[in-house]
Amino acid sequence: MNWRKLTAYLLIASMTAALFTGCKKEEPAETVPTTESTVATTTTSVETTPETTAKVTRSAEEYKKAGINELNSVPILMYHRIYNMKNSETKYKGGNVDKDGYNRTSEAFEADLRSFYEQGYRMMRLTDFVDGKIDVPFGYSPLILTFDDGIRDVVLEGWNDDGSPKFDPGCAIAILEKIKAEFPDYNVTATFFLNCQLFCNKEEDDKKILKWMVDHGYDIGNHTYNHVKLGGMEADAIEKEVGRMYQLLDSIIPGQYVNIVALPYGSPEKISDDKPQYQKILSGTYEGFNYTTKATLLCAWTRSYSPFVRDYNKTAIRRIRAYDNGGVYWDIEDNFKQLNNGKRYISDGDPDTIVYPSEDNASGTWLKETYGHTAIPY
Repeated sequence: MNWRKLTAYLLIASMTAALFTGCKKEEPAETVPTTESTVATTTTSVETTPETTAKVTRSAEEYKKAGINELNSVPILMYHRIYNMKNSETKYKGGNVDKDGYNRTSEAFEADLRSFYEQGYRMMRLTDFVDGKIDVPFGYSPLILTFDDGIRDVVLEGWNDDGSPKFDPGCAIAILEKIKAEFPDYNVTATFFLNCQLFCNKEEDDKKILKWMVDHGYDIGNHTYNHVKLGGMEADAIEKEVGRMYQLLDSIIPGQYVNIVALPYGSPEKISDDKPQYQKILSGTYEGFNYTTKATLLCAWTRSYSPFVRDYNKTAIRRIRAYDNGGVYWDIEDNFKQLNNGKRYISDGDPDTIVYPSEDNASGTWLKETYGHTAIPY
C-alpha cells in the first residue's frame, strides 16, 4: 500500500470517528432528576443509542449528577374503575368516586398521567419489571400502571368502519390512548387484571377488545374467575379460581396474556410453604389445563422494592392505591413526595446493568440478584 492510499484511509477513519461522536445524545439537564450520593472516580458503564451502534460511556460523575440508583423503589399504581366524571361531581376528596378511593374520576386519572410524566417517570410493562428488564431512558424513573376488575376501564361505544373499537372518552383505555398520542416518549402501557365478566361489555365485543388491546401494547392478567379472597381457601378451590381464569384468557388470547395474578383483597399476603394450598396460586391444573404464575400483586399502599434488592418478593409485589387523601396516609401525593425525596429508582438507561451508589450496598447484602446483569457501584 503506498503512502497516498494510507493517508486517505486514515482521513476516512478520522471522519467516521468524528461522525459517531457527534451522534451522542444527551438528555436535557433540566429534565433529569438529581440526588446526592458519594461517588468513586473510576467507574464507568456503556450504553447503546438508537441512532448508532456506538457505545456511550458514562462516568461516575455523570451517575452522581443524574442521581442514578437502581436499588431504589418503583411506583406500581393500582387503579380500579375510572368514571367519566369531573372531580367536582363527587362528594369525596379530590378525584375519589367512593369513600375509600378505589374508584377515580376521568379528570383525576388524566391529571395523574400528566403529573407523572412531568415528574420524570416513564411507563414500562409489569411483566418486564418482574423479569428484571427495566428499559427506561437515562435519568428517568420507571412507572407501572395496573387496573383490577376491568369494570368501566374499557367502555365500548361501538366500532369504527375500519374495525377498531370506539371507546367512551372518559374510560381508562380512551384516556391512555389520548396520552399515548400526545406523549410518544411516555411509552404508555398498562396491565388489566380481569375476572370472568371481563370488561362488562357484550361477551363477543370484549373478546375482540382483548385482541385489540394486546395488539396495541397492553397486557391482560389474572384476577381470579370470581374475584374471591384466596386466603383461607382449600387447594382445589384456589386451583379452580386461578386455573379457570387462565383457561378463559387462553381461549380468547392464547399465549398473549401475562402469567401474573393480582390477588383479590391482597389475600393471601404471603404465599409460604407453611400454607401448601397457596402454592396452587403459583401452579396447578384445572380440567386438564396446566398453568404457572410467575408473580402476584398485593392490594397494597406503597411503592414496590426494586427487583434487585433483598426485600423484593415477586409473590408479594406492593402497589400504590391511586387515591386522594390530602397528601397523607399513603395516597398518591404522599407516595410520590417520598419517592421524589431520594427514594425513586432512577435508570442508567441500560437494561443490562444495575447502577447504584456504592454506599447503598456497602455490606453487599442489599443486592439480591442481577438477572444476568452487570452490577456497577459508583
